[in-house]
Amino acid sequence: MTVKLRTGIRPGDLSGVETARRLVEDGGVAGLSVHPRHASQRHSGRPDYELVRRLVEELPVPVLVSGGIQSAPAARAAFEQTGAAGVLLARGSLGNPWLFAELLGGRGEDPTREEVLAELDWVIEGARQHLGEERAARYLRKFYPWYVERLTLARAEEKAMLAAVQVAPTLAAARELFAGSAAASAPL
Repeated sequence: MTVKLRTGIRPGDLSGVETARRLVEDGGVAGLSVHPRHASQRHSGRPDYELVRRLVEELPVPVLVSGGIQSAPAARAAFEQTGAAGVLLARGSLGNPWLFAELLGGRGEDPTREEVLAELDWVIEGARQHLGEERAARYLRKFYPWYVERLTLARAEEKAMLAAVQVAPTLAAARELFAGSAAASAPL
């Protein structure tokens, strides 16, 4: 069994670190993943990779690092700074499945707008099949920002696109908005 945890609840709280030690010593876990931010930080603020490095050196099980990893350079830096057995791409991979290929050396360039829109269309269709039309239309609203930011729109266009897709009443309406984005970017 492996366990993922944060360092603590609030600044200065290291209860998660103590829990990690107990899980290894008394619980027999096979490995740990550490998100080196306290829970009250949520997903912002600087991760404490030094704390992860100390756990890597101290604990006899593999320690993985997670948190604050939004790009391939950030993943490599976290890996090098901590000496962790591996890196977990969590929120950093949302809307960016190309990050895996980039880390593995199979991709060196950002995805094209067409690739982003094709991937998003695949996500929309999968959600529709899994959740049904109405539920998927609501559920996907949290996904749209991850893809819109990769469309390389001007800031005003990006804000307008996000505002529009966040209130799109149906998947067809959202798809139409994204298709309009693709058409607007096509060369004349």
